[in-house]
Amino acid sequence: MPVFRTVQDAQQGEIRLEAVHQPLYDSAAITAAGDFTFFQQPAGRSELLTNVKTAGQLSWPKRFSVKAIRAVPNFGTVLTDLLALYQNSIFRLQVGEKNYLTLPLFMLTPGVGLEVQMIQDNAGTAAAPATNYANNGRPDHYNIYSLIHPIYIPPVQNFQASIQILSGATFSSTGLELWLFMEGELLREIQ
Repeated sequence: MPVFRTVQDAQQGEIRLEAVHQPLYDSAAITAAGDFTFFQQPAGRSELLTNVKTAGQLSWPKRFSVKAIRAVPNFGTVLTDLLALYQNSIFRLQVGEKNYLTLPLFMLTPGVGLEVQMIQDNAGTAAAPATNYANNGRPDHYNIYSLIHPIYIPPVQNFQASIQILSGATFSSTGLELWLFMEGELLREIQ
């Protein structure tokens, strides 16, 4: 059941909004060191890859309160690509012209994922067929970077999340797909 709120707006007066728990998410294909931005290019992309509709901002009168953040690599990512990503990356969240959060990417555990064991024989070598997996953190929804104070994204205000992968990080030829989820409360107009 959504929660309803009334907000004041200087031009429009009172606006009735409903609050729903709906994360904002976006993804990026990572194959090399460099800067990767999220929530900036939604046009024409599948809803599997992003759920934002407007590049870099929320359409009027939507607002969002970021309460937690998670970075989720695709499940088929090889260990060397995960190591290159997590050991060499800085995450930033910017709203307007202000940085609200800067930290090493390894702090943003996914809290979701597949957990598979590697089977070995008595000699310590992988048994055929070998199953390999890598996961940053346990697949537990409590394993997430929660904010003490939510970060507010107002309507029609530029925002972006970015990951800077430092030079020297090398990835396999396939690289990886990385989803960024901003968990929180979406306020939208009552229909």
